[in-house]
Amino acid sequence: MKRFLALLSIAVSLAACGEQQPVDISHLGIPIINGQTDSNPAHNAVVAMTFGQYMCTGTLISPDVVLTAAHCVSGFSASAFTVYFGSSVYSSTRRYVSDTLVHSHWDAQNLLRLSSQAPSYVTPIPYLPHSLGISQLDVGGILEYVGFGEDEYGNAGSKLTVENALNWVCTNGGGCSIGNGGWAVPNSICSDQSPGGPCEGDSGGPAFVTRSGQEYVAGITSYGDQNCAYFGCSTKVDEFESFIIDFVGGELGASCVSSAQCDSGHCIDGVCCESTCPGECEANLCNGTETCQNGSCVAGQPLDCSNSNLCTDEACDPASGCLYNPVTDGTACLNSNVCDGEESCFAGMCRSGTTLDCDDHNPCSDDFCDTHLGCSHASVDDGIACGGGLCGAAACSGGHCLATDSGACDDQDPCTDDWCNPDSGCEHETRPDGYACGECMMCLEQQCVEAPDCGGSGCGCSHSSNPAAGAGGLALLVLAMLLWRRP
Repeated sequence: MKRFLALLSIAVSLAACGEQQPVDISHLGIPIINGQTDSNPAHNAVVAMTFGQYMCTGTLISPDVVLTAAHCVSGFSASAFTVYFGSSVYSSTRRYVSDTLVHSHWDAQNLLRLSSQAPSYVTPIPYLPHSLGISQLDVGGILEYVGFGEDEYGNAGSKLTVENALNWVCTNGGGCSIGNGGWAVPNSICSDQSPGGPCEGDSGGPAFVTRSGQEYVAGITSYGDQNCAYFGCSTKVDEFESFIIDFVGGELGASCVSSAQCDSGHCIDGVCCESTCPGECEANLCNGTETCQNGSCVAGQPLDCSNSNLCTDEACDPASGCLYNPVTDGTACLNSNVCDGEESCFAGMCRSGTTLDCDDHNPCSDDFCDTHLGCSHASVDDGIACGGGLCGAAACSGGHCLATDSGACDDQDPCTDDWCNPDSGCEHETRPDGYACGECMMCLEQQCVEAPDCGGSGCGCSHSSNPAAGAGGLALLVLAMLLWRRP
Protein backbone atom coordinates (compact mmCIF):
# COMPACT_ATOMS: atom_id res chain seq x y z
CA MET A 1 0.00 0.00 0.00
CA LYS A 2 1.04 3.62 -0.26
CA ARG A 3 -0.22 6.52 1.80
CA PHE A 4 0.32 10.07 0.60
CA LEU A 5 -2.91 12.07 0.86
CA ALA A 6 -1.62 14.72 3.24
CA LEU A 7 0.47 17.48 1.66
CA LEU A 8 2.45 18.19 4.78
CA SER A 9 5.94 19.58 5.07
CA ILE A 10 8.02 17.73 7.61
CA ALA A 11 11.42 19.16 6.72
CA VAL A 12 13.74 20.18 9.58
CA SER A 13 17.12 21.78 9.97
CA LEU A 14 19.72 19.86 11.94
CA ALA A 15 23.09 21.04 13.15
CA ALA A 16 24.71 17.68 12.48
CA CYS A 17 26.96 18.45 9.51
CA GLY A 18 27.33 15.81 6.80
CA GLU A 19 24.41 13.62 7.91
CA GLN A 20 21.33 12.94 5.78
CA GLN A 21 18.44 14.95 7.23
CA PRO A 22 14.69 14.29 7.16
CA VAL A 23 13.25 15.83 4.01
CA ASP A 24 9.97 17.16 2.69
CA ILE A 25 7.95 14.18 1.41
CA SER A 26 4.72 16.13 0.98
CA HIS A 27 4.71 15.95 -2.83
CA LEU A 28 5.47 12.26 -3.21
CA GLY A 29 3.30 9.16 -3.64
CA ILE A 30 5.46 6.52 -2.05
CA PRO A 31 4.40 2.88 -1.70
CA ILE A 32 4.30 1.12 1.65
CA ILE A 33 4.48 -2.60 1.02
CA ASN A 34 2.21 -5.27 2.52
CA GLY A 35 -0.34 -3.02 4.21
CA GLN A 36 -3.72 -4.48 5.21
CA THR A 37 -7.17 -3.11 6.01
CA ASP A 38 -7.36 -2.58 9.77
CA SER A 39 -10.48 -4.41 10.99
CA ASN A 40 -9.39 -4.60 14.65
CA PRO A 41 -12.32 -3.22 16.70
CA ALA A 42 -9.84 -2.00 19.34
CA HIS A 43 -8.48 0.37 16.71
CA ASN A 44 -11.75 2.28 16.52
CA ALA A 45 -9.74 4.76 18.56
CA VAL A 46 -7.53 5.53 15.52
CA VAL A 47 -9.06 8.51 13.72
CA ALA A 48 -8.59 10.53 10.55
CA MET A 49 -8.41 14.33 10.76
CA THR A 50 -8.94 16.81 7.96
CA PHE A 51 -8.06 20.49 8.03
CA GLY A 52 -8.33 22.52 4.86
CA GLN A 53 -6.80 20.45 2.04
CA TYR A 54 -4.73 18.32 4.39
CA MET A 55 -5.24 15.08 6.28
CA CYS A 56 -3.49 13.41 9.22
CA THR A 57 -4.11 10.45 11.53
CA GLY A 58 -4.48 10.47 15.33
CA THR A 59 -5.43 8.30 18.31
CA LEU A 60 -8.09 8.83 20.96
CA ILE A 61 -6.28 8.52 24.33
CA SER A 62 -9.16 9.69 26.57
CA PRO A 63 -12.90 10.11 25.95
CA ASP A 64 -12.38 13.56 24.40
CA VAL A 65 -8.65 13.91 23.62
CA VAL A 66 -6.86 12.93 20.40
CA LEU A 67 -3.06 12.56 20.25
CA THR A 68 -1.36 13.40 16.92
CA ALA A 69 1.80 14.99 15.50
CA ALA A 70 2.61 18.65 16.19
CA HIS A 71 3.37 19.37 12.53
CA CYS A 72 -0.17 18.30 11.63
CA VAL A 73 -1.73 21.09 13.66
CA SER A 74 0.74 23.95 13.81
CA GLY A 75 -0.74 27.09 12.25
CA PHE A 76 -4.38 25.95 12.31
CA SER A 77 -7.16 26.95 14.69
CA ALA A 78 -9.26 24.36 16.50
CA SER A 79 -12.31 25.14 14.34
CA ALA A 80 -10.42 24.03 11.21
CA PHE A 81 -10.43 20.36 12.23
CA THR A 82 -12.90 17.54 11.60
CA VAL A 83 -12.25 14.18 13.27
CA TYR A 84 -13.58 10.95 11.71
CA PHE A 85 -14.29 7.77 13.70
CA GLY A 86 -14.64 4.62 11.59
CA SER A 87 -12.85 2.53 9.00
CA SER A 88 -13.13 5.22 6.31
CA VAL A 89 -13.54 8.99 6.14
CA TYR A 90 -16.37 8.35 3.65
CA SER A 91 -18.55 6.35 6.05
CA SER A 92 -17.80 7.44 9.58
CA THR A 93 -18.98 9.42 12.59
CA ARG A 94 -17.65 12.96 12.89
CA ARG A 95 -16.60 15.10 15.79
CA TYR A 96 -15.30 18.64 15.88
CA VAL A 97 -12.51 20.21 17.93
CA SER A 98 -12.81 22.86 20.64
CA ASP A 99 -9.18 23.22 21.75
CA THR A 100 -5.62 22.29 20.74
CA LEU A 101 -2.24 22.19 22.43
CA VAL A 102 0.79 22.17 20.13
CA HIS A 103 4.23 21.24 21.40
CA SER A 104 6.96 23.75 20.59
CA HIS A 105 8.96 21.19 18.56
CA TRP A 106 7.66 20.18 15.11
CA ASP A 107 8.72 16.59 15.70
CA ALA A 108 6.89 16.31 19.02
CA GLN A 109 3.19 15.94 19.74
CA ASN A 110 -0.09 17.77 19.57
CA LEU A 111 -3.31 17.25 21.48
CA LEU A 112 -6.85 17.98 20.29
CA ARG A 113 -9.83 18.26 22.61
CA LEU A 114 -13.11 17.22 21.00
CA SER A 115 -16.13 19.49 21.33
CA SER A 116 -18.08 16.38 22.47
CA GLN A 117 -17.03 12.94 23.63
CA ALA A 118 -16.18 10.18 21.17
CA PRO A 119 -18.89 7.64 20.17
CA SER A 120 -19.72 5.14 22.90
CA TYR A 121 -18.40 2.19 20.89
CA VAL A 122 -14.89 3.69 20.83
CA THR A 123 -12.54 2.76 23.67
CA PRO A 124 -9.52 5.07 24.10
CA ILE A 125 -6.08 3.51 23.79
CA PRO A 126 -3.68 4.79 26.47
CA TYR A 127 -0.35 6.45 25.69
CA LEU A 128 2.79 4.68 26.87
CA PRO A 129 3.87 6.16 30.23
CA HIS A 130 7.50 6.92 30.99
CA SER A 131 7.63 4.08 33.51
CA LEU A 132 7.04 1.63 30.64
CA GLY A 133 8.95 3.65 28.08
CA ILE A 134 10.64 2.33 24.92
CA SER A 135 14.34 1.53 25.39
CA GLN A 136 17.15 -0.21 23.53
CA LEU A 137 15.84 -3.47 24.99
CA ASP A 138 12.81 -3.14 22.68
CA VAL A 139 14.89 -3.12 19.48
CA GLY A 140 13.76 -6.07 17.37
CA GLY A 141 10.28 -6.08 18.91
CA ILE A 142 7.21 -5.54 16.76
CA LEU A 143 5.46 -2.19 16.31
CA GLU A 144 2.10 -1.87 14.55
CA TYR A 145 1.54 1.27 12.48
CA VAL A 146 -1.97 2.46 11.60
CA GLY A 147 -3.03 5.32 9.32
CA PHE A 148 -5.52 6.59 6.75
CA GLY A 149 -3.11 7.34 3.87
CA GLU A 150 -3.46 6.28 0.25
CA ASP A 151 -2.86 2.67 -0.77
CA GLU A 152 -1.06 1.29 -3.80
CA TYR A 153 -4.29 1.33 -5.85
CA GLY A 154 -4.85 5.06 -5.39
CA ASN A 155 -7.59 4.65 -2.77
CA ALA A 156 -7.30 7.08 0.13
CA GLY A 157 -9.04 7.66 3.42
CA SER A 158 -9.39 4.04 4.62
CA LYS A 159 -7.75 2.74 7.78
CA LEU A 160 -4.69 0.60 7.02
CA THR A 161 -2.23 -1.27 9.21
CA VAL A 162 1.26 -2.68 8.77
CA GLU A 163 3.69 -4.29 11.22
CA ASN A 164 7.45 -3.88 11.34
CA ALA A 165 10.25 -4.45 13.79
CA LEU A 166 11.69 -1.57 15.82
CA ASN A 167 15.19 -0.94 14.47
CA TRP A 168 16.47 2.24 16.16
CA VAL A 169 15.80 4.13 19.40
CA CYS A 170 17.26 7.65 19.59
CA THR A 171 17.46 9.42 22.95
CA ASN A 172 20.72 11.34 22.36
CA GLY A 173 20.40 15.10 22.66
CA GLY A 174 22.20 15.64 19.35
CA GLY A 175 20.28 13.01 17.36
CA CYS A 176 21.37 9.62 16.00
CA SER A 177 22.72 8.12 12.80
CA ILE A 178 20.51 5.33 11.43
CA GLY A 179 20.67 3.02 8.39
CA ASN A 180 21.23 4.13 4.78
CA GLY A 181 22.75 7.46 5.84
CA GLY A 182 19.63 8.49 7.72
CA TRP A 183 19.50 10.75 10.74
CA ALA A 184 17.00 10.61 13.60
CA VAL A 185 16.19 13.59 15.78
CA PRO A 186 16.20 13.16 19.59
CA ASN A 187 13.31 11.23 21.16
CA SER A 188 12.55 9.16 18.08
CA ILE A 189 11.85 5.48 17.44
CA CYS A 190 12.47 4.32 13.86
CA SER A 191 11.93 1.30 11.63
CA ASP A 192 13.12 0.37 8.19
CA GLN A 193 10.44 0.10 5.52
CA SER A 194 10.72 -3.66 5.09
CA PRO A 195 8.17 -5.18 4.87
CA GLY A 196 6.27 -1.91 5.39
CA GLY A 197 5.83 1.29 7.32
CA PRO A 198 3.96 4.59 7.45
CA CYS A 199 4.23 7.56 5.10
CA GLU A 200 2.54 10.90 4.52
CA GLY A 201 -1.23 10.52 5.04
CA ASP A 202 -0.31 8.50 8.14
CA SER A 203 1.38 11.49 9.84
CA GLY A 204 0.28 11.65 13.46
CA GLY A 205 -0.83 8.02 13.43
CA PRO A 206 0.15 5.58 16.16
CA ALA A 207 2.96 3.10 16.48
CA PHE A 208 1.44 0.56 18.88
CA VAL A 209 3.37 -1.59 21.32
CA THR A 210 1.95 -4.19 23.69
CA ARG A 211 2.99 -4.44 27.33
CA SER A 212 1.57 -7.27 29.48
CA GLY A 213 -1.36 -7.68 27.12
CA GLN A 214 -2.21 -3.96 27.00
CA GLU A 215 -1.81 -1.99 23.78
CA TYR A 216 -0.25 1.47 24.09
CA VAL A 217 0.53 4.36 21.78
CA ALA A 218 4.32 4.23 21.84
CA GLY A 219 5.04 6.47 18.85
CA ILE A 220 3.52 9.21 16.68
CA THR A 221 4.36 8.97 12.95
CA SER A 222 6.53 12.00 12.18
CA TYR A 223 9.10 11.80 9.37
CA GLY A 224 11.13 9.58 7.04
CA ASP A 225 13.54 9.52 4.12
CA GLN A 226 12.59 11.13 0.82
CA ASN A 227 11.05 8.02 -0.75
CA CYS A 228 9.73 6.41 2.45
CA ALA A 229 11.91 3.52 1.34
CA TYR A 230 14.62 3.17 4.00
CA PHE A 231 13.33 4.47 7.32
CA GLY A 232 10.31 5.99 9.02
CA CYS A 233 10.46 7.63 12.44
CA SER A 234 7.91 8.32 15.15
CA THR A 235 8.00 10.61 18.17
CA LYS A 236 8.82 8.66 21.34
CA VAL A 237 5.60 9.25 23.28
CA ASP A 238 6.81 8.31 26.76
CA GLU A 239 9.28 11.23 26.72
CA PHE A 240 6.34 13.68 26.66
CA GLU A 241 4.25 12.24 29.48
CA SER A 242 4.04 15.46 31.51
CA PHE A 243 2.98 17.42 28.40
CA ILE A 244 0.11 14.99 27.86
CA ILE A 245 -0.99 14.92 31.49
CA ASP A 246 -1.19 18.73 31.61
CA PHE A 247 -3.79 18.66 28.83
CA VAL A 248 -5.67 15.43 29.45
CA GLY A 249 -6.11 16.11 33.14
CA GLY A 250 -6.28 13.66 35.99
CA GLU A 251 -9.62 14.33 37.63
CA LEU A 252 -11.29 11.70 39.77
CA GLY A 253 -12.52 8.81 37.69
CA ALA A 254 -10.18 9.53 34.78
CA SER A 255 -8.25 6.64 33.27
CA CYS A 256 -4.64 6.39 34.35
CA VAL A 257 -1.59 4.20 34.11
CA SER A 258 0.52 5.78 36.83
CA SER A 259 -0.22 7.98 39.85
CA ALA A 260 1.57 10.86 38.14
CA GLN A 261 -1.38 11.09 35.74
CA CYS A 262 -3.87 11.84 38.52
CA ASP A 263 -4.46 15.19 40.21
CA SER A 264 -4.96 13.29 43.46
CA GLY A 265 -1.66 11.43 43.02
CA HIS A 266 -3.43 8.08 43.37
CA CYS A 267 -3.94 5.76 40.40
CA ILE A 268 -5.68 2.62 41.67
CA ASP A 269 -6.41 -0.17 39.20
CA GLY A 270 -6.36 2.23 36.25
CA VAL A 271 -8.69 4.85 37.85
CA CYS A 272 -7.79 8.18 39.47
CA CYS A 273 -9.09 7.88 43.06
CA GLU A 274 -9.13 10.07 46.17
CA SER A 275 -6.35 9.44 48.61
CA THR A 276 -9.00 8.65 51.30
CA CYS A 277 -10.56 5.88 49.21
CA PRO A 278 -10.35 2.72 51.36
CA GLY A 279 -9.79 -0.71 49.90
CA GLU A 280 -9.69 -1.57 46.20
CA CYS A 281 -11.18 0.71 43.56
CA GLU A 282 -11.66 -1.66 40.62
CA ALA A 283 -11.29 -0.37 37.09
CA ASN A 284 -14.11 -2.46 35.66
CA LEU A 285 -15.06 -0.66 32.48
CA CYS A 286 -18.01 -2.99 31.93
CA ASN A 287 -19.68 -1.62 35.06
CA GLY A 288 -18.82 1.93 34.13
CA THR A 289 -15.90 4.01 35.33
CA GLU A 290 -15.71 3.57 39.09
CA THR A 291 -14.76 6.60 41.14
CA CYS A 292 -14.08 7.35 44.75
CA GLN A 293 -16.77 9.60 46.20
CA ASN A 294 -16.88 10.53 49.88
CA GLY A 295 -14.60 7.66 50.71
CA SER A 296 -16.54 5.03 48.75
CA CYS A 297 -15.94 3.48 45.34
CA VAL A 298 -19.02 4.17 43.20
CA ALA A 299 -19.77 2.43 39.91
CA GLY A 300 -20.55 4.52 36.85
CA GLN A 301 -22.86 3.97 33.88
CA PRO A 302 -22.62 0.35 32.63
CA LEU A 303 -21.00 0.10 29.22
CA ASP A 304 -23.34 -0.71 26.33
CA CYS A 305 -21.40 -2.83 23.84
CA SER A 306 -24.30 -3.69 21.56
CA ASN A 307 -24.05 -2.85 17.87
CA SER A 308 -25.84 -3.76 14.65
CA ASN A 309 -22.96 -5.67 13.08
CA LEU A 310 -24.04 -9.29 12.55
CA CYS A 311 -20.43 -10.26 11.82
CA THR A 312 -19.04 -9.55 15.29
CA ASP A 313 -19.62 -11.09 18.68
CA GLU A 314 -19.94 -8.37 21.30
CA ALA A 315 -18.21 -8.79 24.62
CA CYS A 316 -16.91 -6.62 27.42
CA ASP A 317 -13.51 -6.91 29.05
CA PRO A 318 -13.26 -5.29 32.48
CA ALA A 319 -9.85 -3.85 31.63
CA SER A 320 -10.26 -2.73 28.02
CA GLY A 321 -14.03 -2.30 27.65
CA CYS A 322 -16.05 -3.30 24.59
CA LEU A 323 -14.65 -6.03 22.37
CA TYR A 324 -15.98 -6.89 18.92
CA ASN A 325 -14.58 -10.22 17.81
CA PRO A 326 -15.17 -11.25 14.18
CA VAL A 327 -17.36 -14.32 13.71
CA THR A 328 -16.15 -17.18 11.51
CA ASP A 329 -15.65 -16.16 7.89
CA GLY A 330 -18.52 -17.41 5.76
CA THR A 331 -21.15 -17.02 8.48
CA ALA A 332 -24.43 -15.87 6.92
CA CYS A 333 -25.40 -12.28 7.64
CA LEU A 334 -28.52 -12.16 5.48
CA ASN A 335 -30.51 -8.98 5.35
CA SER A 336 -34.13 -8.61 4.25
CA ASN A 337 -33.19 -8.01 0.62
CA VAL A 338 -32.86 -11.11 -1.57
CA CYS A 339 -31.96 -8.95 -4.58
CA ASP A 340 -28.38 -8.28 -3.45
CA GLY A 341 -27.46 -11.95 -3.14
CA GLU A 342 -26.60 -14.01 -0.09
CA GLU A 343 -24.44 -12.01 2.29
CA SER A 344 -21.69 -13.59 4.37
CA CYS A 345 -19.18 -12.39 6.94
CA PHE A 346 -15.53 -11.80 6.14
CA ALA A 347 -13.04 -10.28 8.60
CA GLY A 348 -15.87 -8.93 10.75
CA MET A 349 -17.67 -7.23 7.86
CA CYS A 350 -20.84 -8.29 6.03
CA ARG A 351 -20.08 -8.71 2.33
CA SER A 352 -22.83 -8.82 -0.31
CA GLY A 353 -23.19 -11.84 -2.57
CA THR A 354 -23.92 -11.92 -6.31
CA THR A 355 -26.73 -9.55 -7.26
CA LEU A 356 -29.71 -11.29 -8.87
CA ASP A 357 -29.91 -10.82 -12.64
CA CYS A 358 -33.63 -10.55 -13.47
CA ASP A 359 -33.27 -9.81 -17.18
CA ASP A 360 -35.24 -12.49 -19.08
CA HIS A 361 -34.21 -10.93 -22.43
CA ASN A 362 -37.88 -10.60 -23.40
CA PRO A 363 -38.63 -7.11 -24.78
CA CYS A 364 -42.29 -7.62 -23.93
CA SER A 365 -41.80 -7.95 -20.17
CA ASP A 366 -40.87 -5.52 -17.42
CA ASP A 367 -38.23 -7.17 -15.20
CA PHE A 368 -37.72 -6.17 -11.57
CA CYS A 369 -36.56 -7.63 -8.29
CA ASP A 370 -38.78 -7.68 -5.23
CA THR A 371 -36.73 -7.51 -2.03
CA HIS A 372 -38.76 -10.40 -0.57
CA LEU A 373 -39.85 -12.49 -3.58
CA GLY A 374 -36.89 -12.08 -5.93
CA CYS A 375 -37.21 -11.73 -9.71
CA SER A 376 -40.59 -10.85 -11.22
CA HIS A 377 -41.67 -10.30 -14.84
CA ALA A 378 -44.79 -8.37 -15.88
CA SER A 379 -46.12 -8.31 -19.47
CA VAL A 380 -46.13 -4.91 -21.13
CA ASP A 381 -49.24 -3.61 -22.92
CA ASP A 382 -50.19 -5.31 -26.19
CA GLY A 383 -49.27 -3.36 -29.30
CA ILE A 384 -46.01 -1.94 -28.02
CA ALA A 385 -43.37 -2.23 -30.73
CA CYS A 386 -40.64 -4.71 -29.88
CA GLY A 387 -38.15 -4.15 -32.68
CA GLY A 388 -37.76 -5.43 -36.21
CA GLY A 389 -38.18 -9.01 -35.07
CA LEU A 390 -37.19 -12.14 -36.94
CA CYS A 391 -40.21 -12.00 -39.24
CA GLY A 392 -40.33 -8.29 -40.05
CA ALA A 393 -42.03 -5.64 -37.90
CA ALA A 394 -43.13 -6.95 -34.50
CA ALA A 395 -45.26 -5.87 -31.55
CA CYS A 396 -45.97 -7.27 -28.11
CA SER A 397 -48.95 -9.54 -27.65
CA GLY A 398 -49.65 -11.40 -24.41
CA GLY A 399 -46.09 -10.90 -23.28
CA HIS A 400 -44.58 -12.22 -26.52
CA CYS A 401 -42.96 -10.40 -29.43
CA LEU A 402 -44.94 -11.44 -32.56
CA ALA A 403 -44.83 -10.41 -36.22
CA THR A 404 -47.47 -7.83 -37.14
CA ASP A 405 -47.70 -8.96 -40.81
CA SER A 406 -49.52 -12.32 -40.98
CA GLY A 407 -48.17 -12.91 -44.47
CA ALA A 408 -44.58 -12.09 -43.68
CA CYS A 409 -43.59 -15.76 -43.85
CA ASP A 410 -45.69 -16.79 -46.91
CA ASP A 411 -43.34 -18.60 -49.32
CA GLN A 412 -46.10 -18.84 -52.03
CA ASP A 413 -45.93 -22.65 -51.86
CA PRO A 414 -49.41 -24.13 -51.22
CA CYS A 415 -47.80 -27.39 -50.06
CA THR A 416 -46.13 -25.80 -47.03
CA ASP A 417 -47.67 -24.52 -43.84
CA ASP A 418 -46.05 -21.15 -43.01
CA TRP A 419 -45.83 -19.32 -39.64
CA CYS A 420 -43.51 -17.14 -37.56
CA ASN A 421 -41.66 -18.61 -34.60
CA PRO A 422 -40.73 -15.60 -32.37
CA ASP A 423 -37.58 -17.37 -31.23
CA SER A 424 -36.23 -18.62 -34.56
CA GLY A 425 -38.05 -16.67 -37.30
CA CYS A 426 -40.09 -17.94 -40.28
CA GLU A 427 -40.76 -21.68 -40.39
CA HIS A 428 -42.24 -23.78 -43.24
CA GLU A 429 -43.66 -27.27 -42.62
CA THR A 430 -44.32 -29.58 -45.61
CA ARG A 431 -47.96 -30.61 -45.93
CA PRO A 432 -48.71 -34.35 -46.42
CA ASP A 433 -49.39 -36.03 -49.75
CA GLY A 434 -53.08 -35.75 -50.70
CA TYR A 435 -53.50 -32.33 -49.13
CA ALA A 436 -55.82 -30.30 -51.41
CA CYS A 437 -53.79 -27.42 -52.75
CA GLY A 438 -56.41 -26.05 -55.15
CA GLU A 439 -59.43 -27.09 -57.24
CA CYS A 440 -58.73 -30.59 -58.64
CA MET A 441 -55.19 -30.24 -57.20
CA MET A 442 -53.38 -32.02 -54.40
CA CYS A 443 -49.92 -32.13 -52.81
CA LEU A 444 -47.73 -35.05 -53.82
CA GLU A 445 -44.05 -35.33 -52.86
CA GLN A 446 -44.01 -31.63 -51.93
CA GLN A 447 -45.48 -30.60 -55.30
CA CYS A 448 -48.99 -29.34 -56.07
CA VAL A 449 -50.21 -31.61 -58.89
CA GLU A 450 -53.52 -32.38 -60.65
CA ALA A 451 -55.69 -34.79 -58.71
CA PRO A 452 -56.51 -38.20 -60.41
CA ASP A 453 -59.78 -38.66 -62.41
CA CYS A 454 -62.62 -39.57 -60.07
CA GLY A 455 -64.40 -42.28 -62.14
CA GLY A 456 -65.30 -39.98 -65.00
CA SER A 457 -67.32 -37.69 -62.80
CA GLY A 458 -64.83 -34.89 -63.18
CA CYS A 459 -63.04 -32.88 -60.54
CA GLY A 460 -66.14 -32.27 -58.57
CA CYS A 461 -66.10 -35.81 -57.29
CA SER A 462 -63.31 -34.85 -54.87
CA HIS A 463 -65.93 -32.97 -52.88
CA SER A 464 -68.71 -35.60 -52.84
CA SER A 465 -69.30 -39.31 -52.55
CA ASN A 466 -69.23 -41.22 -55.84
CA PRO A 467 -70.26 -44.94 -55.68
CA ALA A 468 -69.18 -45.42 -59.31
CA ALA A 469 -65.59 -44.41 -58.56
CA GLY A 470 -62.89 -47.04 -59.03
CA ALA A 471 -61.29 -48.66 -56.01
CA GLY A 472 -58.03 -46.81 -56.49
CA GLY A 473 -59.72 -43.46 -57.03
CA LEU A 474 -61.95 -43.97 -53.99
CA ALA A 475 -59.04 -44.79 -51.77
CA LEU A 476 -57.17 -41.68 -52.89
CA LEU A 477 -60.27 -39.56 -52.36
CA VAL A 478 -60.77 -40.89 -48.83
CA LEU A 479 -57.10 -40.27 -48.05
CA ALA A 480 -57.33 -36.70 -49.34
CA MET A 481 -60.43 -36.04 -47.23
CA LEU A 482 -58.89 -37.46 -44.08
CA LEU A 483 -55.76 -35.40 -44.49
CA TRP A 484 -57.58 -32.20 -45.35
CA ARG A 485 -56.44 -29.85 -42.59
CA ARG A 486 -54.76 -26.64 -41.93
CA PRO A 487 -53.03 -26.14 -38.55
